[in-house]
Amino acid sequence: MSEGWRGPPLFPPRQGFFSPHRKKKMDIFAAFATDETLETEGKWFPLSKKAKIRVARSGNPNYVNALRAKMKENQLDLSTGDEADQLAEEILIDVMAETILLGWEHLEFQGKPIAYSRDSARTLLRVKDFRKKVASLSEGFESFRLKAEEDQGND
Repeated sequence: MSEGWRGPPLFPPRQGFFSPHRKKKMDIFAAFATDETLETEGKWFPLSKKAKIRVARSGNPNYVNALRAKMKENQLDLSTGDEADQLAEEILIDVMAETILLGWEHLEFQGKPIAYSRDSARTLLRVKDFRKKVASLSEGFESFRLKAEEDQGND
């Protein structure tokens, strides 16, 4: 009856990574280079129409140095249970307040405006889901890419 399918291929050739039709090579610098100043000094991220926070990238030199110093100062033994967990969390909050959450505008805490300071940053970072939000913003390299900043024209 039928000698087989004579229509277009069911699975057309892919134009992907291994395709011989691919003409452009990937430029690693363009894809992954970040602005080290921006990583340390922070970038503004909107939280609402008015509220925004300035967040530095996690793992920046200030963060690493502060974390090392705090762990050495506290001689933290990560294997000792609840007390060590609480101390580790306080160290993380302190280091994030010093090196990651670097400013904000138009934020309130418990219904009252709160001005930026390291102590205020510690207070806000004790709210675990806010801390997770700040950590999430600080970990994404896309926000700190050189190309992303040039394209957006952001500060």
